[in-house]
Amino acid sequence: MVGIARNTLVTVLVIAAVYWSIGFYSDALRDPRFLDGWILTAVMVAQLLFHIRKKLPASPLGRAATWLKMHVYLGYVTIAVFLFHTSFSMPETTLEWALWGLFVLVVASGLVGLYLTNSVPGKLQQQHGEQITFDQIPTVRLNLFREVDALVLETVTPDGSSEVSDFYVNRLRGYFRKPQHLRAHLRGSRRPLERISSEIADLERRVNAPDRKALSSIRKLVTAKFDLDHQYTVQGLLHSWLFVHIPATYSLIVLSILHVAVVYAFSSGVR
Repeated sequence: MVGIARNTLVTVLVIAAVYWSIGFYSDALRDPRFLDGWILTAVMVAQLLFHIRKKLPASPLGRAATWLKMHVYLGYVTIAVFLFHTSFSMPETTLEWALWGLFVLVVASGLVGLYLTNSVPGKLQQQHGEQITFDQIPTVRLNLFREVDALVLETVTPDGSSEVSDFYVNRLRGYFRKPQHLRAHLRGSRRPLERISSEIADLERRVNAPDRKALSSIRKLVTAKFDLDHQYTVQGLLHSWLFVHIPATYSLIVLSILHVAVVYAFSSGVR
């Protein structure tokens, strides 16, 4: 809490300093849009450095968590400077509308990402197996599929029952091949797992001892796959907002460069 209060106070002081500087610049009979425009450009470039830092996990430039905090609080400064630069008014030209729309998209996606990062893990990532990175999930899923496939093949004998293999083909093969029950995972519901476990229990009462042993192992793999799908859903949700935030950020930078070029071209009398 102390850290949040300190960071908030620093952010407010920086915004106040920028506002005072713009007012002083305006009192000197200069167009304040040039000053706050360059300040806005500077803070946007600083925000972009965070995305570059994320691609350097072994960088000696400081902890990623510290950069994230700076990114968030500097984001609030960026919003304030943007409002100063636009004089709290709506855009007029097509280029200004494009800049305004992209800025709103970047801010909105960033706020959504901040909410998801702070709230989703605490609500949904409890008691769902060992934590696995998002990139590792497809490999782990494939390994589970191969393991359960091998278990089922062991139950298929010339004189044995085909109930286990039939159940696997009709009920579990698709379950192991790809993520399932995404909406249930978003709600934090384990009903799909309970339903499959109940079906396995019913089957266990009808088969012989070797098949029951195989079904016991299959039940554990079903639970492992359910937990894996939960992590896939949660981590996918945590990654999804980046597919909007990052492209919008780079597009905003490009349009901002164009905006600066246009402003200085007209201010210099270029036609």
